[in-house]
Amino acid sequence: MAKKNKEQDQQSTDDAIILMFLDLVEKDGIELDLTLSINGVVVSGTLISATTYYEGVTEASKELHDGTMSKIIAKKFSDLKEEYAKQKEEEEESESSPLTFIHLKNATYLNNGIQLPPNHHGTWWRGRIASIDGFSVNDLK
Repeated sequence: MAKKNKEQDQQSTDDAIILMFLDLVEKDGIELDLTLSINGVVVSGTLISATTYYEGVTEASKELHDGTMSKIIAKKFSDLKEEYAKQKEEEEESESSPLTFIHLKNATYLNNGIQLPPNHHGTWWRGRIASIDGFSVNDLK
C-alpha cells in the first residue's frame, strides 16, 4: 500500500497544456517563458528540458569560488545527466513513466511585485509537475 501512495505522489499532471509544453521542451528542444503558481508561491522563468537543466547546473557550478566544491558538484550533476539520459532511453522503449519534474532557467520568485533574487542571472529551478496550481505563458504575441 505504501508503494501505491509513493507512486501517486510521483504522478505527473493531467493538464494537457502543461504536458504539451513539456513534450515540446523535452523532444523538440524549445524553450518557453512561463510563470507558475505552486502552493501559493509564484515562480517565473524559462521552461527547459531536464538535460538542459543538468548541463546548466554543471556549467554554473564551475563558477563557484570553492574549487573543490565546484568539481564535486560538476561531477555529480554530470553523472545525474548521464543517468537521466539512460532512464529516458529506457522509458522511450517501454513507453512508460510520465515526467514528474519541471525545470526553469533564469528563475525568479515573485512576492508582492518584488522579484527575488533581485539581480539574478542563471538561477536554476526544479519542481514537481504535480504541484503546479496554475501557470501563464509569458510574451506570446
